[in-house]
Amino acid sequence: MVNREKYYTYLHSSCQNEIIEIMASQVIDSIVNEVTKAEVFSIIADETMDLSRHEQVALIVRYVNQSFEIQERFIGFYRTLQMDGASLATLIKSTLSALGLDISALRGQCYDGAANMKGPYKGVATRILSENPLAYYVHCYAYILNLCVVDMVACIPVVRNAFGILQALRNFTEVSSKRHAVFEKITSQKTYSAGPSRVEAIRAVLENFDEMVQALNEIAHGGSKAGTEAYALLRNVQDFNFLYCMFFMRRVLMQTNHLSKFLQSKDFTYQTAMAMAKSNVSVLKEMRSDDFASQTFNHVNELCQKNGYSGPCVPCKQVIPTKLGGGVKSFFEKPEDYYRTEILYSTLDTLIEEVEDRFSENDLFIFKSLADVLSSESPSDESVGAVSTTYSIDQEDLNSEINLFSRMFKDGIADKSNEEEERTQLEKRLRFIREIALRDTLPNLSKLYVLYLTIPVTTASAERSFSSLRQLKTYLRTTMTDARVSNLAILQIEKGGHAVNILDVVTRFASRKDRRLQFF
Repeated sequence: MVNREKYYTYLHSSCQNEIIEIMASQVIDSIVNEVTKAEVFSIIADETMDLSRHEQVALIVRYVNQSFEIQERFIGFYRTLQMDGASLATLIKSTLSALGLDISALRGQCYDGAANMKGPYKGVATRILSENPLAYYVHCYAYILNLCVVDMVACIPVVRNAFGILQALRNFTEVSSKRHAVFEKITSQKTYSAGPSRVEAIRAVLENFDEMVQALNEIAHGGSKAGTEAYALLRNVQDFNFLYCMFFMRRVLMQTNHLSKFLQSKDFTYQTAMAMAKSNVSVLKEMRSDDFASQTFNHVNELCQKNGYSGPCVPCKQVIPTKLGGGVKSFFEKPEDYYRTEILYSTLDTLIEEVEDRFSENDLFIFKSLADVLSSESPSDESVGAVSTTYSIDQEDLNSEINLFSRMFKDGIADKSNEEEERTQLEKRLRFIREIALRDTLPNLSKLYVLYLTIPVTTASAERSFSSLRQLKTYLRTTMTDARVSNLAILQIEKGGHAVNILDVVTRFASRKDRRLQFF
């Protein structure tokens, strides 16, 4: 028997799945223990389709640890056969119940803006709110910003056409290895690839515009069947309208790109998101100036004249009927006026209006009240009353804690260095309460800080988990079971936060049933 033990390798897929499941359960148990200590948590969900054409829902729990640090932990991929609100709500509730997390402790939920998630009657958020009114729904701010940019592009025909040309250019080069090779030979950078970011695509095209034109020219005058398409693209990119849109949209999208990157962090809160959005709106309003419009127009016009490209043009003049006096009516005397008013200003106005309108979607009164109580030296009675009523806190006790903390903070912050000036008022107060260890001294105020930080504002963590899904379930592994995919994703995504105890894994594996090999 001893001589035969060397043949017991336990490499069968069933043994592998069992070991992986034990390791993943260790990580999940550790996460659940931390969530239980935090007492309240929020849920973040997003869905995607894997290579097997299965809908996978990524679930993230957000909570605050004992050091007031925001944590967002991945708890698995869950396959769903239906994408309606009832099925997804049941999936979320059953998953939380299986993990031992009470839905009554849920204080926030963050999804995208699809009808099955935010629908006012049958959406996931509405169904969960009916069971727990304190589980406030937040529409992901990163999705909101993307909708603002998409609507802006769609509303201005000239800008829409420019981005269509940009997409057609990418499709033209990426669909053929030969065309790809021509661009790669001529250009030092991958100017032909639009990439995941609009601003990076525009920057790549403008920085390597001459090389791109040379590559298109070579294909257009070659013997390939793609010459006609290359010639059409060449005519489109050597056009004033295209270049004008690319130059001024680079400036606009660089500004929104900063906000987009900021909104992908788990550490920002409702207050910082709104402040960042307002700052971006202010910058966009400053950009809406005659100086910027003239500078852009003159630069593109000089570039077109230098290279012999088609110049600026205005729409055809409107002919006035004879019975109304006859003649010709022109809205713009100069092309510069047309491009400034109808394109640049219209684009900026649309984007500003979209940001101001859509970002106010999450402006719940309780969020504003929490921000006022936690960041103001003297919050309004209305805010204190709303917070006290909503979260069942004695208003007199809360007022006394606010007064005491404001005095301590005012006396203590005076000794800090100038680096404190770079932080928001909420961040300063949170850092102070953490350093002085006032969690037990000011229990109500500490509870409100935990609640406020627990509310999610972006689904970026769920979206980042999709990268792991693509790495795990490849074209050669499309038959992998859903449980194995989920467990492997937990181990990969949470490898930096929760260590696996190998000895415990071996012990649990050996004790599940009788094994031929004696492990101990």
